[in-house]
Order: sequence, then structure tokens, then C-alpha cells
Amino acid sequence: MNKLKIENHMKSRSISAITATAYQLLSQNMKLWIKRLWIWAVGTAIASGISYAAAMMIPPEKSPTLILVLWCISAVAALVSLFLTACAVGSVMAVLKEQRTRPNIARALRLAAVIALIFIVAVVLFYAISIPLVIFYQLGALYIHILIAIGIALLTAIFMIPISYSGMKYLAEDDVKLSSVLGKNYLVGLRHFWKLFMTAFVTVLIGMIIAALLAAPLGVMTIASLQDALGVYLGDPTGMPSTLPLLLFTAAAVASIACSLVWLWQLFCIYYQYGSITTRRKEYEEAING
Repeated sequence: MNKLKIENHMKSRSISAITATAYQLLSQNMKLWIKRLWIWAVGTAIASGISYAAAMMIPPEKSPTLILVLWCISAVAALVSLFLTACAVGSVMAVLKEQRTRPNIARALRLAAVIALIFIVAVVLFYAISIPLVIFYQLGALYIHILIAIGIALLTAIFMIPISYSGMKYLAEDDVKLSSVLGKNYLVGLRHFWKLFMTAFVTVLIGMIIAALLAAPLGVMTIASLQDALGVYLGDPTGMPSTLPLLLFTAAAVASIACSLVWLWQLFCIYYQYGSITTRRKEYEEAING
């Protein structure tokens, strides 16, 4: 592996320098990453495909039981995908830290549990707001609930930005406790919010453009499926082929594998942004202490 250790690139202050260094770490060690992560990538792709296909499947009858079963399948597959993604993150961190894989996977799983809990709280918050609006105020208009969902999603995303620092610090430094992810290190990330936000904005924007190209077939099928679901909801017969779940599964799985390198590059960007902030703090402390 080319020695692009974090200590060698801590001085990179600009977003462009960080993204370029992350790309070097990805491209110059491509064989290593493929060999190291292919099994996690395939497993995540299968789980993601099952979750997406189950979520988008239109039952032939309006059966609450069948809808609940499909929702449970989608949720379980999504959790499996999250588990495998955390394993992949732990495997990557083990390479970067030149350590054994298992302890780093354990740390990544604990961090994933915290992140999953945050998203569960966001979902509970959505229903806690939406259900009373329907029951007590008869506000069942779809656009109202969409606006509520968008608002909660934005607040959750803003809350998660400092975790890109505190979470990476927890993964990179073995002496850091899990509680600091939402504790003192979260406050450090909050103080560097703008820097972390710009890194997230640039990497997500680039990632979305690349993902839109790689996942174009999935996007077409998703739009067609949603339009068909609207027609079924209004009483029209479905016009989609019976093989739609298989097609959605295949497209989602292929898109997941194709976008895995984009995800890995984004992880490296966070890694080097954490290094930049860490160095800046060390330099400031040294200057204060003389």
C-alpha cells in the first residue's frame, strides 16, 4: 500500500486538497481495496437490493398484513446493509491504522449503532408529529407530511455533520470512548461546523452526480413504479410486469456495487478532514502553551 498516512497530509487545509488526497488514496491502492472489500460490497448490494425491492413492491391487493410483511423485510434488509457497511468501514480503518481487522470492525459497529439510533429517533419524531395531525386535526394532506419529513431530514442531516468528525476520531484513535461521539468531540466538530459542512456538501454533490449516472436505470424504474403505485392507489390496474421486484432488486444491487467506490472516496475525504482539524487543534495548543 502506498503510504498516504494521515500524518503526511495533515497540512491540507482546502477542500480541494483534501478531496484530491482522498482520491489518491483510493486510486493508487485500487487492487488492495477491491481485494479487501469485495465480499462486503457484494453482501451490501444484495441486502440493499432486497430492501429496495421490498419497499417499492406493490401488493396485488390492499392487504395491511402483506404491506406490513414487506415493510419488515425492507427494514431487516436495510439493517443488514448497515451492518455490512459498518464491517467494511472497520476493515478500511484496520488498513489505514495497520491493525487487526476484528477490533476495528467492533468499533465501527458500535458507531453504526449510535447512528442508527439517531435515525430511529428521527423516524419516531416524524410519526409523533404526523399521527396527531391526522387523528386530532384531520390534516391528512400529503404535502403537509412531506414538508414535515423534509424538515426532520434536514435537521437530522445538520445534527449529523459534527459526527463526521467525532465519529472518525472514535474510529481512528483507540483511546477515544464511544460516549465522546455525542460528547466533547461532538462539540469540537460543532466548532468546525462550516468546514465539515463544506466537505460534506462538495463530496455529496460530486457523489450524487456520479451516482445519478451509475444508477440511471434504477431511477427510471423507480419513477415508473411510483407512477404505477399512484395509479393503483386511485383504483387503476397495475401496468408493471410481474418481474418488477426482480428488476428493482437487480438494478439496486448493481447501483450499490457501482457506487461503492464513490462511498469509499467520501470516507477518505472525512478521514483527511478529521486529520486537518486535528492538526489545526494541535498547532493552536502548541502556540498557546509556547
